[in-house]
Amino acid sequence: MVGLTTAHLNHTPEDVREENLLAACQLCHLRIDHGHHRVTRSLTLAARAAAAGQLGLLPEAALTRTEPPTPPRPTRDRAPAAALHQLPFPEPEQETKPMARISVKIAPLHPDGTECTHAVRPSGKPRDPDAGCAGRRNYAVVCSACGRVGEPHGLRVLAEPAQSAHRDSHKAALTPASR
Repeated sequence: MVGLTTAHLNHTPEDVREENLLAACQLCHLRIDHGHHRVTRSLTLAARAAAAGQLGLLPEAALTRTEPPTPPRPTRDRAPAAALHQLPFPEPEQETKPMARISVKIAPLHPDGTECTHAVRPSGKPRDPDAGCAGRRNYAVVCSACGRVGEPHGLRVLAEPAQSAHRDSHKAALTPASR
């Protein structure tokens, strides 16, 4: 059994003009709305990330909502309903990419300055002495956009203010100046 649905070609349910409505089976309706659903999902994910405190590289004002072109509307004298499943639904010319994110973290460093990823005890000594890790001596602030920021700190708690300050500098760069 196939369910008949009404698709709004401009994705606005309030617009009930006949030229905006199309009777379609569920599969065709999903194909028509595919680009709209993809755009809406990416905006929802970006809003969730922003609510969690994740920074974006672009200001919110620079984002534009783009959708793929609407497929051609079948006419009444067209082929039977079985042929509607074969309508070409064009893909967007340019993929909508999610906003790039900036992360600022505190990375533990070996005495030689390389980043330590080994499991360590609370004292900073390696849990597995056979791993070749000399232990953690310093902590550096590392930005995904800028690389290492400032000088390494001897204690993690001393690196946290530098991490916050660097994150705030990216936020300030994204905020438009008020006039």
